[in-house]
Parts: sequence; structure tokens; C-alpha cells
Amino acid sequence: MKRELEVLIKEKREAVLLLDISLSQNQKVKDLLLDKPVGNLELDKYSKLLRENTPLKNIWFHVVDNKGISRYRSWTKEHGDSLRGVRLDIDSMIENPRVISSISTGKFDMTFKSMFPVYDEDKFLGFVETLAKFNSIVIKLQEYSFETIVLVDKNYKQQLTNTPSEKFIDDYYMSSFSGSKKLLELVLEKGVDYYINIENYVVDSDNSQLLCVYKLPDINGERMGYFIMGIDIEKIDTSTIQDSRERIILGLIIGFFMIGGFLLYLYVVNYKNYIQKQREELERSVAQKTEELREKSEAMTHLAHHDSLTNLPNRLYFHQKLQESIETALESDHNVGVLFLDLDGFKEINDTYGHRVGDILLQKITQKLRDGVSREDIVARLGGDEFTIIANKVTQNSLEGIAKRIITEIQKPIKVEDIELFVTFSIGLSLYPNDGDNPDLLLKYADTAMYRAKENGKNGYKFYNSIMTEIAMNKVELQNSIREAIQLEQFEPYYQPKVDARTNKVIGLEALVRWNHPQKGLIMPGEFIPFAEESGAIVEIDRLVVHKALRDMKLWYLEGLITGRLSLNISGKQLESISCVEKMESVIEKLGFDTKYLELEVTESQIIKNQTKAIAILQKFKELGVRIALDDFGTGYSSLSYLKNLPVESLKIDRSFIMDIPQDKDDVAIVKTIISLAKNLELDIIAEGVETEEQVELLMREGCYIIQGYYYSKPLNAKDCRIFLRANL
Repeated sequence: MKRELEVLIKEKREAVLLLDISLSQNQKVKDLLLDKPVGNLELDKYSKLLRENTPLKNIWFHVVDNKGISRYRSWTKEHGDSLRGVRLDIDSMIENPRVISSISTGKFDMTFKSMFPVYDEDKFLGFVETLAKFNSIVIKLQEYSFETIVLVDKNYKQQLTNTPSEKFIDDYYMSSFSGSKKLLELVLEKGVDYYINIENYVVDSDNSQLLCVYKLPDINGERMGYFIMGIDIEKIDTSTIQDSRERIILGLIIGFFMIGGFLLYLYVVNYKNYIQKQREELERSVAQKTEELREKSEAMTHLAHHDSLTNLPNRLYFHQKLQESIETALESDHNVGVLFLDLDGFKEINDTYGHRVGDILLQKITQKLRDGVSREDIVARLGGDEFTIIANKVTQNSLEGIAKRIITEIQKPIKVEDIELFVTFSIGLSLYPNDGDNPDLLLKYADTAMYRAKENGKNGYKFYNSIMTEIAMNKVELQNSIREAIQLEQFEPYYQPKVDARTNKVIGLEALVRWNHPQKGLIMPGEFIPFAEESGAIVEIDRLVVHKALRDMKLWYLEGLITGRLSLNISGKQLESISCVEKMESVIEKLGFDTKYLELEVTESQIIKNQTKAIAILQKFKELGVRIALDDFGTGYSSLSYLKNLPVESLKIDRSFIMDIPQDKDDVAIVKTIISLAKNLELDIIAEGVETEEQVELLMREGCYIIQGYYYSKPLNAKDCRIFLRANL
């Protein structure tokens, strides 16, 4: 039954893909994606013809352009909606056009799905998607006398939003059913879980049924669906089984007599000497093979316990050796130290010079580490750029001495293929028995201390203490809370007005993120942004705040509150991928937001990490009509050599230069210089963090008229900002 089903599934998948390929070459489809007049595509009639004249039942077609806009659906007249960000497979197809053939579960049912790109010469226009149900397979199985129930796993219940509730059995959706009433009653009697966990087959003697289950995996190898199949035992042709059994028995009898006769023949013709020679040769061969196997076994054991690149002990062997060191230390009453070392900036070396240079660098560092410890100590590589050292019979002072020697030695330039490389280590230290009495704890605590060393500026070491664990736990708890807050949309924009000091009127707003926590109240960015950036959650927070801010601004515009430009801060993570431009464009199009009212603020530190990529992404934003402002100007690199290449149209004077003017003469000089620079480069200039009338007067005298700060208003939530705008526009 399973073999027949596998063949049918393969045939159906290939048929669906062939339909997709055919439609991708259809000129009407290409004209539709090229915005040429095509009339009515009428692929619904094509589905009907397939249903009436072929075994392909329940086929639907979908045409999507290269921006993710649905251009045609054969099962409905609805189209024109954007699917970017809604379906991950569509995002993936647009970013990397290719053939996608799979089985998936959507809102309506579990289906075969094929996606095939459409090209006009070399230009990617979009793709055709073909979907098909399992009905034809179920009907074909019925022709073989197999009764079938097709179920979708209960993990997909929340996804099946457009299905009738009566089609669920124990939270499993019954996708297609042509089985007898008897098969359905069996499933209902013992429950779905009993049948979907059948490994090979079961025989239900009471109901004269042979039953088995075929499991359909999803893209991650997890269970998506199940074919529960049964056949009446009386319909099984057992004659071939009986014939095969008789032939096997006869063959065994004949073979037995032939072997017996052959052995007798050998004995009769006196082949004993020959057999003796064969035995001796066999013994020599066995001895040789045994030695070869022993050598291979030793080599395999070495490979299993050592890193192939550096030949250092790996994580498994390190763990064993640390356990041995602890047991020895327990008997002799001395300490064991663990050093957890992580290279600073190794990823940049790999990205810049390639993995070959990175591998050679790791090998040279390995030699330095070996030279820096005693013979009793063990250096291991856990993976990547992480190393560990077991230091036996040490005190806290001697363990600190090892860390200092390594840091001093590793700072010296290392030459790899005529390239002089400079690297440093961040090192965490833990000590047995003070910090823990087993390998897992000592390694975990040394790792925790290493991260503290990184947070303190890298190129240093830290001893573990219990406060670090508390900090790490709080950090994990905060990261989990951030993820939950994103799901519950607890992050919201607060707006700080930008005011023209000459008229005291609002000419723009900057959106600043706040976390509206249900128990802790309003949480400021400094308390969660660093953790969100570290975990990557900052991208989702940006997406959420951008969507809410654009929506608020659109509503205010409709009320007649023309607030000027909305300034949005984007994270450094956003500037790492060109896809952030496409996602922003999608939100703008969805809300119908006019980009002339939009400005993005970026900092020098965000740009300097990868100037080429960052500038390219900012240029894309500018092509959309979005203005670019350089935030916190003067606090970073402030190099004119890269400033002139940036597609920026305004500079923001950082609050650190504003807070002490006009009293601090150095800050006054810096502010004047920045204003003069902006004028010479024909850039707009904005001062942030302004709190006093004296500061406003000085800025206006120097020609900076756009002011942002508590002097006019603190950041306001949407409700309070609306009131402020009505009074100050």
C-alpha cells in the first residue's frame, strides 16, 4: 500500500510541476506580468477541463509579479493584494527565483504546491503557482481496494482558518476521505494517535482489516500529514506468498544436500592438506586485517577526540580531561583552572581575507597557546574561534598570570601569506572547587565570564563570580520578554516635535520607541535596545514601530494636521541587508504614505561598519523619495572623506554638545563649526537636546533654526502628540 502511494504522490508532484512549467511559457501570463492587455485569463476553465478529461482533479492557479502582488487567482476574482511579508515562500522566491515543489498546508487544506519563475528574456517577471488536492490519489487508491483517510497534523489546526470545524477528528483535520464507514469508525474508536503511530502495519482480526499509515513530512522533516490506509484481509491475494514459501523450503532442502555431498566429496578425495593451507592463509589474512583495523580504530578514535584543523582536543575530549583533572584534584587537594578564550574580530578577518587565511591564523594561534602553557595543561578548541585551557595545580594568581601572558603574546602581529594580522582574546576564568565541582559548571561559568570581558571592551580577562550568572539570567529573561512584547505589540512610537524657532511652529516629528510594559509601565530604550540588537529582535521592533508611526501620520494628515516630515531611526542591523528597503517600500505602498514626508536618521557608527553596503542601501532609500539625516553628528568619526559620499541632506548636532552651551566655550566652538560645515555642504542643520532659552538664542544667532528638545516638548504618545499638533501647527 505504501509503495503504491509513494508512486502516486511522485506522479502527482511531477504533473503539478509540468502544469506550472507550461503556464510559465504562456504568453498571456507573460503579458499579464508585463502589464499588457490580456483580456480574461480564464485559467478556471483550464482547471475544469483538467477535472473533466484527466485524473488531475481540484487544480488551482495563481500568478504573482516580481513585487509580490497577486495578479490573478483562478479560484476567485480577488487580486491586487501584496503577499510580501505574508508568505515567507513568496519572499524567498522573489529574492531568489527558482523552482519550488512541495507539499504544504494553508488556510484551506493540505495541497501539492509548485512555484515556477516566469522570465521575459533575462528579466524576472514573477512566477506561476499551481496547487492541487490529494483527491485523485485517494480515488486511485480506492481502485486498488485500499480504503484511505487523509489527515493533517494537529499542529496545523490554527493555520487551517477556512475549514469547517466538523472536519476535525481529535484536532486532526480530515483532508480527503473515500474510506468505508467501517475504517472511519475504527479510527474514531481507538483515536487518531493510535493509528498515526503505527510503525509498519497492524492486523485487526476482529474487523478483518490490514492497516498501515504513511507519514508526510514538512520542509523541516516534522510530521505534516498522514495517509491511514486499510484493506480487507479477504481481498489480499495470498497465493503468491504460499508459492514463495514453498520454493524457499525446497531450495533450502536442495542446498542442504548439495553442501553435505560436497563436504563428503572433499573428505573422500583427501583434500585435508588443501584445507589446512587455506586455514593458515586465512589466519595470516585475519591477523593482517586485525592489525589494519586496530590502526584505523586508533585513527578514528583520534579523529573523534580532536579538531581536524588544529589537531587540538575537541569539546568531547576536553570534557573527559577536565573530569579527570577534577578527580585528581579532589584526591590531592589542589585547584584546577579553566580558561575560555574567544577571538575578537575573527569574523571580520574571515570576511575580508577569506576562510583560508582564517584557518591558517587559527593554526598559528594554536601554536602560541601551546607555547604559553605547561605540559600538564591542556589546550582545546571547542569550535570556530573558541578555545579552552585546563590549567592544573593553579592558584587564582597563577591562573591570572596565564591569562595575562596569553593576552600579551596574542597582541603581537601574526603574519599570514604576507598579510600582517592583529587579533586579541577575550578570556573568562573559573576555578575548581570555588566556582563549581563538575566540568559543565566550570565551562559554563568561564564562558559567562568571557562575555563579561567582551562587554568591558574586549582584549582582557574576567574571573567568574555569582553576580555574572544573575546578570546572564536577567539578560535571558529580558530577551524572552522582548520576544513576547513583539508578539503582543507592546512597543509603540513616541513623538518629539521639531520646531522652527523663528515661528515656534512644528515642522516635523521624530518617532522614538518606548516599551509599554503591562506591569513595569513605560520602559525607556536604553534598558532594552542593547539586548534587542544583540538578539536580532531589533529588526522586528523597528518593523512594528515604523508601521505604527506611518499609520499615525497618515491619520493625522487625513485630519488636516500636516506635521512635516516624520523622522525614523533605523538600526545597524537594518543596514546589513538590502531587503530592508523592499520591506519599507512594501509598508509605504500598503499604507499609501507619501515618501516626501519621510526621513530616516542614521548614526555615523552604523555606517562606518560597512560603508559601501550602507551607502548603497541609503541611496536606494533616497531613490524612493526618502530623505536621509545623519544623527549624533560629531560623536563618531566625523570624517569629511566619507561624509561627502553619503546621500544625506541634513545633520543633527548631538545633545552632548548642546547641554553645556553657552557656558562651555569648547562646546560653543564645536557647535559653530558643525553649523558652518552644514552651510558649506548645503545641508540642513538640526539641534537636538535643547532645553533652555539661552541655548535657543545662541543656535539662532549662528543660523540653526530647527530645534528639538524639552524646551519645546518631551516625547509624546500618539494621543498627546495629536493635541500638541493641534495647538502648534
